[in-house]
Amino acid sequence: MLLPSGIVLGFSVNRSDAGKRAEEALLPLMKKLPFLAVVLTIAGLLPFIFGACCIVFFNSGVPVPNLLMAFIFYGAMCLSFWGAVQWGLALEPEPSIVTATTGQLDTTRLLLGVVPAALGWLAAYLAFAWQPIAGLGTLAVAIPAIALVERAGWRRGALPTGYMGLRWIATAIMECCVVIVLLLRLV
Repeated sequence: MLLPSGIVLGFSVNRSDAGKRAEEALLPLMKKLPFLAVVLTIAGLLPFIFGACCIVFFNSGVPVPNLLMAFIFYGAMCLSFWGAVQWGLALEPEPSIVTATTGQLDTTRLLLGVVPAALGWLAAYLAFAWQPIAGLGTLAVAIPAIALVERAGWRRGALPTGYMGLRWIATAIMECCVVIVLLLRLV
């Protein structure tokens, strides 16, 4: 990280005036995540954690299949929400990130924003029409895959500051829950 004094991890660097002006011009263009977004993300993980704990710790006398379906459908809804995040960024009246290729980036966001919803639908459909284990498997692959795609966009500066940190936390918790439930159902 470049500090105002021109020091990067303890090493000094020569920064031109043009470089300094360009960096200062970009800083206001990036919006930071609001604290409420962090709180709501953590709160949104609670049903996932609760569902996984109930599936793991309840005995066979409890209607686990219904709970398992609810768990899979909530995962599908979360995937759809992550696609909606991309749509929100693309349709924002004043983009949080302004680049020369903003129009092309918005088109890509709209197209890629549909993929998580489609994968969520596939997970729910497979769980309902075939076997819940197939829905869990789809979630287990889709959750980290979508995060990796978003990471590629974040590395190119296409996502707001702080988004990927929060996204990795949500991804890690959801993936752990899905993998634990998947392993339990396979055993």
